[in-house]
Amino acid sequence: PCTAVTAHAVVQSRGPCLSRLIVAGKAGGGKSATGNTLLGKRVFESKLSHQPVTVRCASAQGHWDGKDFTVVDTADIFNPEGDSSEVRQEIIRCIRLSSPGPHALLLVTQLGRFTQEDEEAAERLQDIFGADVLQHTIVIFTRAEELVGGLLQDYVKYSKNRALCELIERCGNRYCGFNNRAVGAERDHQVMELMGMVRCMVRANGDRYYSNEMYLEPNLTEEKVAYHMARYRAGRKSIGFLTLSYRRPIGKLVLCLCFCSRELLFCIPR
Repeated sequence: PCTAVTAHAVVQSRGPCLSRLIVAGKAGGGKSATGNTLLGKRVFESKLSHQPVTVRCASAQGHWDGKDFTVVDTADIFNPEGDSSEVRQEIIRCIRLSSPGPHALLLVTQLGRFTQEDEEAAERLQDIFGADVLQHTIVIFTRAEELVGGLLQDYVKYSKNRALCELIERCGNRYCGFNNRAVGAERDHQVMELMGMVRCMVRANGDRYYSNEMYLEPNLTEEKVAYHMARYRAGRKSIGFLTLSYRRPIGKLVLCLCFCSRELLFCIPR
């Protein structure tokens, strides 16, 4: 059976465990539709709306290539302003539905529409699961049909959205495109691509799933959720979890200081 041993760590999967996939991202980004595409059937409610359609986290089981998997569709828990009792209850539900821990988190964003909301959702993902969760995350671009024959790799390579590029880099350059209207062979092909990516990622992580302190809590309460999230948020904002956008200027500053120090050294009278 699958067992969890340590907190905030990856834990080895043993035996015929179901692969557990959490679909994450901002409200209205296509999470439920992506979950339905993975399952090959309409399970989660999905429609165009300015308001969140999914109000409760839910799960469903699918079957692919001889193996079972579980998809967890999430409610609006990745809104940085969401700190209500209802949100914390949904976080608890998400933890329970994906227990003892997810093999992969799928961070959904619309192609060409990576906004500040998406960036904040990625930060919120780390606040809920811990910064290490990006090692188990794959970015999913919905509306891939809008590439119109172009390559997703070229879209990412030549993107001028620095926040998006840095997020993908922190996720180990793992991403793929989804057309959630696809059926038949087209739908099967994109699911096969994603499942192959999940398998490679899990293998690279030592055949392990992700876990943290919340998964190990025997009685996870709203207070404990708030406590752990505060710790994860502080860790993300600390010097140890600086984003690449901050590291690069610091690196240039250090180089500049070293150069100036050398110049001053040569100017000192002897």
